[in-house]
Amino acid sequence: MSRIRQHNQHLILAAASEEFAARGFDATQTRDIAVRAGVPKANLYYYFQSKESLYAKVLLGFVEPLLQASAALRESDDPVTGLQAYIAARIRIAREHPHIAKVFSGELLLGARQLPEECRDLLYAEAQRNVECLRSWVDRGMLAPVDPEHLMVFIWSATRTYTNLGWQMAHITGRKTPGDADYQQAAATITRLVLEGVVVPLAEKTKRGLLFAT
Repeated sequence: MSRIRQHNQHLILAAASEEFAARGFDATQTRDIAVRAGVPKANLYYYFQSKESLYAKVLLGFVEPLLQASAALRESDDPVTGLQAYIAARIRIAREHPHIAKVFSGELLLGARQLPEECRDLLYAEAQRNVECLRSWVDRGMLAPVDPEHLMVFIWSATRTYTNLGWQMAHITGRKTPGDADYQQAAATITRLVLEGVVVPLAEKTKRGLLFAT
């Protein structure tokens, strides 16, 4: 891919993310995307054949960060390390990709009607692996006996709040846009709630181990 082509596609995708995030798919016009990107409308259709294909490309661009965040959960066999890394990664996604995150969340709220099949398959498989990882920790006494599926949903919802509830968050914090400190505090708070709620203390782990051994 030539440097010019790559540059133009990046401009268009960034502009599309902002327009879709602000207006939604139906209300967004390709001419507005072109204006925001600073390219002729014809160029937009040269690189992306339709508004639908451009929207799909925006959604696909959000999948890789999600997959990377999920991988962080399973890199360690220690639930404390894994959960800390996973929560931090998901909060980082909201901070680094605010517009795409909002587009993606909006699509899910509408039933994922335009989510490409490729995205569905990747995210479903990844979610299943994550749940199995949590279930393994529960079965081995490393996490409290909670439902791994509901634990995963709780983490998803908590880390997605800054994307879905921007208006409410602005009124609570008094800041229109969350700063780095807000995201750091969010990650720390969610991590503490999750770890103190589900991680089994060492003394209890030892007790359980003795019970299993007898």
